[in-house]
Amino acid sequence: METEDTTLELFLRDRIKDKGITLKKLSDLSGVSINHIENMLRGDFEHVPPMPYFRGYLIRIGAVLDFDGEAWWLKIKREEGVRKSGPTDALPRNRFARTSRARSLVIWGTAAVFLVLILILALPHIVGEPGITIAVPGSNPYATTSDTIVIQGTAKNADSVYVNGDEATIASDGSWQQTVLLQGGMNTFDISAKKFLGGTANLVEQIIYNPPAITTPATSTQPTATTTPATSTKP
Repeated sequence: METEDTTLELFLRDRIKDKGITLKKLSDLSGVSINHIENMLRGDFEHVPPMPYFRGYLIRIGAVLDFDGEAWWLKIKREEGVRKSGPTDALPRNRFARTSRARSLVIWGTAAVFLVLILILALPHIVGEPGITIAVPGSNPYATTSDTIVIQGTAKNADSVYVNGDEATIASDGSWQQTVLLQGGMNTFDISAKKFLGGTANLVEQIIYNPPAITTPATSTQPTATTTPATSTKP
């Protein structure tokens, strides 16, 4: 059999030489581009079309050079010398259609749609407005006789919480707290929750510090005893 004991590139070179035909003439008669014929002659199967096209090219070149292109196709297919493009080996109607490129476009298009959906679903969390509440103290304004107090609350969809410009600690469940020092009288605290790419939520908490009254020890007054010198009378 002509496909045995040789390679396609050597076989094609011999047939072209025997026929005395140029590559351009072979390309014109077979309808296969010179680039593809040159790749076949080099044995460069990485740059030939996928299987259905390659099979058709071999059959058409075989018709010009007078050899069985189908037999060579079966040999190369068994050796997996060319890329596979699908379960069937029939030549598509449009021989210039590149199925691998179309498949890549479908894959990239699907990935792009998937990313857009993720962004749409995550957008409110990424750039949405944060929320903040105060749990302790339980009233506003709040009066206390202690000079320190722990302000506590919860933050929703926030990256950071600030109390009068000082960053508070946020737990994984969204709860936060900050210990503050009070001055006598009204103390006002501006509390804000911030989102890196979103907005800011603000609250104002007022705490009245009433220092306990200072008591001083009572002083007792007792009458001072006075002595008068004794006088003596002489007869």
